[in-house]
Amino acid sequence: MAASGVTIVDIARALGISKTAVSSALHGRGRVSEETRQRVLAQAEAMGYQSNRAAQRLRGGQHGAIGLHLPADLRELAFYMEFTFGVADVAAERGLDLLLRTAAAGGSPRPGVDGLLVVDPTPDTFPDAVRGLGEAPVVAVGEYRGPGSAAVAASIAADHRGLIGQVLDVLSERGAERPALAALEEQREPLWASDVVAGYRDWCGAHGVQPLVLRVPVAPTDAEIERALAEVEAAGRDALVWVAQSVVPHALALQARGYGAGIQLGTMAVDPGAARAVGVDLRPRAYGRAAAELLLGVLAGAVDAGAHEVHAARLVGPA
Repeated sequence: MAASGVTIVDIARALGISKTAVSSALHGRGRVSEETRQRVLAQAEAMGYQSNRAAQRLRGGQHGAIGLHLPADLRELAFYMEFTFGVADVAAERGLDLLLRTAAAGGSPRPGVDGLLVVDPTPDTFPDAVRGLGEAPVVAVGEYRGPGSAAVAASIAADHRGLIGQVLDVLSERGAERPALAALEEQREPLWASDVVAGYRDWCGAHGVQPLVLRVPVAPTDAEIERALAEVEAAGRDALVWVAQSVVPHALALQARGYGAGIQLGTMAVDPGAARAVGVDLRPRAYGRAAAELLLGVLAGAVDAGAHEVHAARLVGPA
């Protein structure tokens, strides 16, 4: 909130435009027309708006940088590379640096950032991700309710619980009546992945199907994928939906060699630019952009504390 009590939200309502447009106009960044910028500045002056400390930090730059924390076991997956490019695009447009935060060797201080995106937070990863952050706000990519969650200013995630139901509906239309789910190992399962499991159980309950949930690593080996296909086939199941990313191409290659060849495949995150199975395209680059914009909105005081944004995904599948 600004010192005068007038917020960016108030200005946006008065003008009938978005909070993002107001924030961009006030801070001289983003893509707004000069006409809109002048309207916003005039309205802000008329309402007695005074920029808050977070907005000053973003504009003047206490550090001039935002941070991104990716868990170590995700950094080589194509989805997260594209996500990072989306964040980098927004940072570049706003004249900010982007810092990829990792564990600091020997406990040495980390470079400062004005705000931090934490991707797929879990109780195991979140405390280290925010260590040494100070007062800089945190945006969780995927909701987080574990230890230290009070530090989360806002979050963004897709509707994974609803999306798994849509994937299963498509598989059912294609003749799969007894699907199984390859979920992540429970100790490495972020909240969004738990939502996938819950949505799968919801669907099974509504369709009179006994759930079969396998637990596999985030990045399974071909041998682990082969074992999962064999277990699903032995259980008489006709479809398998993978929660982990970048698994389907390996599973398809194994099916071509005769492993679980009759099992339809689904995925909760298709590889960028590819639709190799029925699944969810989370549009990772757009996801990264949306997450970065949310963090900048928090810094500018344009986002309410505890806000949650739903990222739009789309269902895809082979023709």
